Amino acid sequence: MTSEIEKQIEAAYDFRGHVTITLKDGQSLVGYIFNREYANPRTKEQNFIDVIPKDSDERRRIPIAQLAKIDLSGKDYAAGNSFEDYLKKKNAQK
Repeated sequence: MTSEIEKQIEAAYDFRGHVTITLKDGQSLVGYIFNREYANPRTKEQNFIDVIPKDSDERRRIPIAQLAKIDLSGKDYAAGNSFEDYLKKKNAQK
């Protein structure tokens, strides 16, 4: 069974833009999720997301247990750009 936060993590991981991460303590962070581990039942207490905060080169690991919600708040830079569109443009340049 997939929890709501797991659905939000997967959507944020697939999103190619910034997200707003709200922690259970009320803090929030805007950044890009580039890695996640949320479904390993043997290490559930160690599950996490890896984030690059906006305007930073820092990498942060945030435990899943600290997450309240994740919102897709930024622009998806690849929206409307499929691989098929890329191939059409590339072939048109030849």
